[in-house]
Formats: sequence, structure tokens, C-alpha cells
Amino acid sequence: MANLDVADAFLAEGGTEFAPMSTTSSLEVAIAYALGGGSGGLRGRRALLFKLRANSFIDRGADLSYCSCFAAEAEVCYPPLTFLAPSGRREAFEHGGVTFEVVEVLPSFSS
Repeated sequence: MANLDVADAFLAEGGTEFAPMSTTSSLEVAIAYALGGGSGGLRGRRALLFKLRANSFIDRGADLSYCSCFAAEAEVCYPPLTFLAPSGRREAFEHGGVTFEVVEVLPSFSS
């Protein structure tokens, strides 16, 4: 997500995605989507990425690569109402003149 900072309220309490949530296991794909197809307009700016870490198999999303027209995107889908709890781990890196903030979250959903 370009030009966004993570909200303090989210870091303290987490948040719920109301719609199906499309993610990727590919850092390259996540960067491409965060940049919106090019970094030219974002140079010197920031982008936010969530790194999902599932503690058990039950909290993993569904890997859709096998049935996707875009298998290289390594899409993993989570159901509506997935709760994202921040783990407290954060890191940053720079790519193409853009500083990426990575916030690790733990997904969970009702089964």
C-alpha cells in the first residue's frame, strides 16, 4: 500500500478484513502491487507491506496457484473476517528509491 503508515490503533489492537483477502507469498509480486506498476512516482516515499505468519496450518490461507491464470503471482487467499493481529515485529528496507515498512501480522479466522 503506497504512501500509508500503519495506524497506532492497528498496532495496538489489530484489525479485521471484511472481504476476501488476496495475498502473495512472493516478495517481488508484493512490491510490484505496492508500487502500482512502477516506482517512478513513489521515489523518496514509503510503502507498507504486511507479512503474514501463520502459527498453525489452520490459519493458513488457500494457495490458488494451481488454478490461477497468473500462477507466478503465488496468490494465497484468506476468507472474509480474517483477523490480523500484529506480532510486534517490524522491519524496513529500501527498493528502487522507496522505503518499505514491513509489519508482521498473525492471521486467524473462524472455521
